[in-house]
Amino acid sequence: MKYRTVWKDTVREIWRTKTRFLSIFAIIMLGVAFFAGLSATGPVMIHTADEYFDEQQLSDLHVFSTMGLEDEDVDLLETLEDTRLQFTYSMDVVFEESGQSSKIMGLPDNYEEINQPVVVEGRLPEAVNEIALDNTNSYVDEYSIGDTVQIEEGTPDEFEENFSETTFEVVGFVNHPRYIERGERGNTQVGTGSLSGFALVLEEAFDLEVFTDAYLLFENARDYDVYSEDYDQYISERTEEVEELLADRPSERYDSLVAEIEEEISDGYDEIEEARQELEEAQQELEDARIEIEEGFEDYEEGLAELEQEEADARSEIEDQRAQLQSALAEVESNRQQLEAAQIEDPQTSAELDAQEEQIQQGLAQLEQAETELDNEIQEARAELEDARVELEEAQEEYEEGLAEFEEEQESAEEEIAEAEADLAEAEEELADLEEPEYFIQDRTSFQGYGEFDENAERITAIAQIFPVFFFLLAALISLTTMTRMVDEGRNQIGTLKALGYGNFPIAMKYFVYAFIATVVGGVLGLFLGYWIFPTVVMDAYSSMYNLPSADTQFYWSYAVISITGALLATGLSTLVSVRLSLRSNAAALLKPKAPKKGKRIFLEYMPVIWNRFTFTQKVASRNLFRYKRRMLMTLFGVAGGTALLLTGYGLSDSIGDIGDIQFGEINLYQAIVSENTDASESQVDEYIETLDSIEGLEGHLHVSQDNAAAERGEASHDINLFVPSEPDRMEEFVVLRDLDDESVTFDLPEEGAIVTDKLADLLDADVGDVITVETNDSDVFEVEIEEIVEHYVQHYVYLSPAAYEELMGEEAEYDTRLLRYDTAAVDDDQLGQELTSEDAVQGVAFAASIEDAFQDSMDSLDVVTVVLIVSAASLAFVVLYNLTNINVSERIRELSTIKVLGFFDKEVTMYVYRENLVLTILGILAGFGLGFIMHRFVLQTAEIDIMRFARQISLTSYLYSFLLMFFFSSLVMLVMHFKLKRVDMVEALKTQD
Repeated sequence: MKYRTVWKDTVREIWRTKTRFLSIFAIIMLGVAFFAGLSATGPVMIHTADEYFDEQQLSDLHVFSTMGLEDEDVDLLETLEDTRLQFTYSMDVVFEESGQSSKIMGLPDNYEEINQPVVVEGRLPEAVNEIALDNTNSYVDEYSIGDTVQIEEGTPDEFEENFSETTFEVVGFVNHPRYIERGERGNTQVGTGSLSGFALVLEEAFDLEVFTDAYLLFENARDYDVYSEDYDQYISERTEEVEELLADRPSERYDSLVAEIEEEISDGYDEIEEARQELEEAQQELEDARIEIEEGFEDYEEGLAELEQEEADARSEIEDQRAQLQSALAEVESNRQQLEAAQIEDPQTSAELDAQEEQIQQGLAQLEQAETELDNEIQEARAELEDARVELEEAQEEYEEGLAEFEEEQESAEEEIAEAEADLAEAEEELADLEEPEYFIQDRTSFQGYGEFDENAERITAIAQIFPVFFFLLAALISLTTMTRMVDEGRNQIGTLKALGYGNFPIAMKYFVYAFIATVVGGVLGLFLGYWIFPTVVMDAYSSMYNLPSADTQFYWSYAVISITGALLATGLSTLVSVRLSLRSNAAALLKPKAPKKGKRIFLEYMPVIWNRFTFTQKVASRNLFRYKRRMLMTLFGVAGGTALLLTGYGLSDSIGDIGDIQFGEINLYQAIVSENTDASESQVDEYIETLDSIEGLEGHLHVSQDNAAAERGEASHDINLFVPSEPDRMEEFVVLRDLDDESVTFDLPEEGAIVTDKLADLLDADVGDVITVETNDSDVFEVEIEEIVEHYVQHYVYLSPAAYEELMGEEAEYDTRLLRYDTAAVDDDQLGQELTSEDAVQGVAFAASIEDAFQDSMDSLDVVTVVLIVSAASLAFVVLYNLTNINVSERIRELSTIKVLGFFDKEVTMYVYRENLVLTILGILAGFGLGFIMHRFVLQTAEIDIMRFARQISLTSYLYSFLLMFFFSSLVMLVMHFKLKRVDMVEALKTQD
């Protein structure tokens, strides 16, 4: 029965003092929501990313080499256990219409098992001439579904030979789990030097002999949370396994390639020798033909001469015989004439003469016949000789044609042979310069935005480790004060209950339950609000940077238990302690009001020069301030705490917002970084330098060596950039080495020793004069003394002069990077990138503006968190001021009623209280400035990640905003209290003393 009465009285107490109950409820809700919500934000970010990566099957490793992946590589990787594999193609190209650079990636058949893209609009490509573009602004603004994309002619690596299709129709826009960052897509050696985005096509669109990429997804990796040490350890072990698996492949492929090239060179020389032999054989055949023709002409001339000689001889013989016959015929005629003259008739002699004449005539006839036959034979012989001459002339003509053709083909063949010999000589040089192919095994940190997202989550988590603790402590302390005041006000009720026979336990339970209900209800609501609002707001803020889904909020029991337990300890324990102190007194003592505190002279009263100048109200306000010391201190602490939280929030915004401008505007003065090809020939380098010098608006360029290394001191080790300028005298034109505390003090690179950046010095716990150990990527180790420490905000640098580097390393630095400084109004980054990437001596170009934009985007998103901190701190500050002022008014209700009875107007009564609050508010704000300054530095040191330093500065406007907000809240609270004081029942208030 007694407990029922106590429970009813507790309920009535909650309703009667609902303002106090709601204030405790609100302050606990705010404290728990802020502590639990902000503490859960980092883990929720990681959890959201983890769920997205698992859902999209993001690969754990990316394997590729400088010569692609052969069947042997595929076979080796397929031996890995518990591993999903995806082999595909990719190539950087330039789009003809827009001039934008893009990484075109093949869409493999198992794309749903590894690296599954997310379709934002349209669909994935289904035909060989279809393409899906990256859902980045640069593509969305340029292309629409149905547009045509053409790969630009002149894209390196003979794009016509690498693609079966070069014209594609846009069918969709997608996100890819490899690219969670919205803006940056990395650098490239084509186009402007920076990738505008990626694109997906069917694998059939490529025409390559080997795969370019292999993606590995380990089944057991899903058992670990992404970004966790366990996951990193597991991936590190699997990476070593893959490295061991592929360890022999570079030498194997090198040996195989060398043997293949040597065989091709040998075959090339054999072909050249065969070609030379063919030329010689053809030339010999022509020479033989020429000789044969010449011999034919000689035979022809000899035959013709012989024929003519034989004809002459034959005719001469015929003529001789004819002459003899003619002579014989003449002799016969002479004899006949002599017979006739002698008139001798000798028939026998006449017959003989007739016979002789007949014989001679026959001889002449035979000579005629012989001459005819000779003419026929001569004619036939001449005809044969003529035929032979014609054949020889035809052969001569064919020979001359063959000779002309040979001479023409010989010149061409000689040129081809010379070219072939040059090609073979070049191939021999390339063979001599040939290096083993390099295999790269990269984990998720190589994916764009993956590591940066973890860093952002770490920043949020780091801030949550400090800022909410102060926030929660302030809320708990004010709640403790409120409950203590409630117990003090309930002395009469406690005495009445004791007089009625109630024991200490039910009486204590009344107040504990009051505090418990306010704390638990406020805490539970705060948990749900905090777990939902803070991660959602922060993830929405980062949505402008990352292609990730909305926050996948979780309920973290650890933060819930810590925050609720802390709140209960602050309210419940303080309530029990206060009640226990009251319960020590008997009922009679409790029914009497507490005796007022003994009045004392304050220190100002001992200073008549000041005290006598105070008005009555000023003297009363001064006495009241020092009379209620606990209330004064609590108000001071509450205002100082609220101001400190506000100033810390504004200070974080200052520290975060300015470092981009300082780093990229005051320290780094260059506009572009050019990575150079160290294998380029001298003529290629000269051409590249001529291109640089011809750029209008270029103010200068500096050759530097910039290598990754590690700096160690003691057990601490951190990654650094080892920076060596070729011309240290010109260093200040590109990078300013200035003192952290005094910007006007700058340093030159010393001939001995090093200059290091301040964050690195802090992490290594090193100062000027200390020695650090540096280990390069080539495992070269040297020790160097720190000569100066300079201001720097992003990453760690160790600066060495060329002389210092040569002394430490024993060799000259290899300058493979060039810093460019130019007028950004006169030079277009995209155009400059296109000009430089077309040079054979250039590997890639990165622009400071792009780096700064990406960095500033990250800082702007983090700045949203500071806005959340400021709003939360402002809310708490208002509730704290309201609560403390309400306690102040409640404690002094009789005093205020008395002065109202004495004739004070409502405004004067309000000013009576406000005057004290104004002084305490101003003092609290000033104390809060000091506390906020310390807290700001502490939060910065805790929230900074290793590779970044926040600016140690708070602007005057931040102090001003914090002051105005707290002053505004104080005035707003007093405005609320003014209406409350107007409604005070003076008679009822004064009756409480009776």
